[in-house]
Amino acid sequence: MSQSTAAKAAKLQGSLEKLINGLIADDFELGVQAAVYLEGEQIVDICAGKVSPDSDQKVQPDTIFPVCSTGKGVLATVVHVLAEQGVIDYDKPVAEYWPEFGCNGKEQITVRTAMAHLAALTQTPPVNSLQELCDFDFIIRDYAKLVPEWEPGTRMQYHSRTWGWLVGGIMAKATGKPVPQLLKEHVTAPLGIDREMFFGIDDEADTRYSGFVPQPSLGDQCSTAAITNAPPPPGSIAELQLPLWALVNLPDVKRACIPAINGIMSARAIARHYAATIGEVDGIRLFPGSRLDIATTRVTEPGTTPECFGHGFGLGYALKGPAADMGAFFGHGGAGGSEGMANRRCKLALGLVKNRADRHADAPDHTVRLFIREIIKVMGKDLDGGFYI
Repeated sequence: MSQSTAAKAAKLQGSLEKLINGLIADDFELGVQAAVYLEGEQIVDICAGKVSPDSDQKVQPDTIFPVCSTGKGVLATVVHVLAEQGVIDYDKPVAEYWPEFGCNGKEQITVRTAMAHLAALTQTPPVNSLQELCDFDFIIRDYAKLVPEWEPGTRMQYHSRTWGWLVGGIMAKATGKPVPQLLKEHVTAPLGIDREMFFGIDDEADTRYSGFVPQPSLGDQCSTAAITNAPPPPGSIAELQLPLWALVNLPDVKRACIPAINGIMSARAIARHYAATIGEVDGIRLFPGSRLDIATTRVTEPGTTPECFGHGFGLGYALKGPAADMGAFFGHGGAGGSEGMANRRCKLALGLVKNRADRHADAPDHTVRLFIREIIKVMGKDLDGGFYI
């Protein structure tokens, strides 16, 4: 890191603290964590505000937050590690790993198609209880029986709730191991973040959990996330009718593996994870640049993805640009306002998590956009080539 870059990095911590503390003081946010890595080193580590409106407990570095679809980017990373090891081939049919899946018109759906939200399987299988919803093996058994809603591969539709069952099912069937174990073995344990990144928390982690808090009125609630999931089937359990922020706060859901929606993480864990996809972090790189090239090559057709996903999807990652270099800035955000991204050209990775579910309608903008703009302001326009703002 050059001397001038190091000076800017030192300034960034204070600048982002001022931004986030101001949002909290104006009651746009309640509790926030933010982290930034540059060239494999953490340069920003911010904890601000309270873990809940009914407590004076302050947010700590190891406080963990619900991050909803931000977890999809982490799940994608596990797939790419397995692909690099030769365990998974993107172009093989899902049914080669998961034979029960190969029915009802799904026989030719490939891993690549599944990862790019092209599988036409956005519907939630029927569930009769919260226990069934929280049972990963039960859900994927019934998910494997579904009939595609249209011809797979012909149309992109964001699989907001079901992507974790689809991609998580591929991983579990290919390896014979549960998704949380794969996450720990291939990402979190090597990086030393296994107590701050979960698909299903334990009792100890629950003591550090800062759950979602709604805006003062749901009418004021805004979201950067695309509302594209198929509605729950008729007669579904009451829990599936809840707003997402309320669903993921349920005790049973927190402890389950529902990886498209119930990731629970700290900002520094998210940022460290992304930093290790674009370079080494304390000697660890999760996969080489050649694998990242594949993962960040656009699969979806231009103009077919919701605006919040930038220029489209690679293999599990949203590609935020710029248009001439779509995979330069990649990752995945989540409902509620969390974000995890990496700018591979600038060797920069970031994580943002918070407990107030997205922003109030009269806030200056979404917090993540303010956060990224402040990074550009401090670090310089040379970092503008690939930032989604």
